[in-house]
Amino acid sequence: MTPTERLTRLAGYRRIRTIRRYLLRGTYCCGRGWYAEGERWARRADETVHRVDPADRAALLVELATLWHGLTRYARAYRCARQAVEPLTRIPAEPRRDRSLADALVLSGDVARRAARYAEAGSHLHEALALVEETDHVRRATVLLALGVLGKDTGRHEEAEARYRQALSHLERHGGSPLMEADALHNLAGLAHARGAPGGEEHARAAIEIRSRTLGPAHPQVAGDLAVLGAVLAAEGRHAEAEDALRRALDVFRDRLGADHYEVAVCQVNLARLDALQGRAEEAERRYREALSIKRLVLGDGHPEVERLAAVVGTTSGGP
Repeated sequence: MTPTERLTRLAGYRRIRTIRRYLLRGTYCCGRGWYAEGERWARRADETVHRVDPADRAALLVELATLWHGLTRYARAYRCARQAVEPLTRIPAEPRRDRSLADALVLSGDVARRAARYAEAGSHLHEALALVEETDHVRRATVLLALGVLGKDTGRHEEAEARYRQALSHLERHGGSPLMEADALHNLAGLAHARGAPGGEEHARAAIEIRSRTLGPAHPQVAGDLAVLGAVLAAEGRHAEAEDALRRALDVFRDRLGADHYEVAVCQVNLARLDALQGRAEEAERRYREALSIKRLVLGDGHPEVERLAAVVGTTSGGP
């Protein structure tokens, strides 16, 4: 190896270490709910990762996609995950490659689902499941949860429940992150609400307890559990309790994620429904319009959620 080649390789190693440092700091900030600071570190990694040798880039892109997904920057997560998939598929199959590829496919599938590209999402997620070994319990639970959410979004509720309970069973039997157990409980609460079935409140409160203990009460993930709890309580006619939970969630989402975030829109829709039920028509219309504006910005005009909400706004006000 020539001196120039040695210097080039050394520079590459240093660049990789720098990117990993950015990713670690971003992941730490994301875990603490410091999303703005976490995004700054993610942007630094994003600006540098493409200067890394292609042989080392795929694994870094998967880590970066995971960070972007945790920061709820789904378009960026999808871009990084897809950029990682192609080079990974060219590498001979072996456990480390399969784990990275499965992670990239799960991220791709989750973002495709959010964009209502359900067939694409299912393809990515089933491919990921086939790559994950039975003994890789946490990763397998992650794929099962993602498949469950896809089932719920496409109306396959029995399949969704089976996937959620499979994931929860994996985690309870073999150990894993308490936060992933909270994910499963959150999803079961949301599914119970969608089906009008009992159990939603119990699951939501259990998720809140786990995440509050682990992350603190003002974390966006706790706010997500509060939002689900609010929806469940509203469906049971417990309007005051539901409004309290939803307002607490809304405050956290606005403070940590920004006023134009998707989760803000979800809370506003649920609060608008409560306003309408309690005769506050003008307040309900204001919330519906704010939610529609956010969803159009985040999802685009052709998304099914946007179309459904636009119809509601048209019904309540005589036109969008």
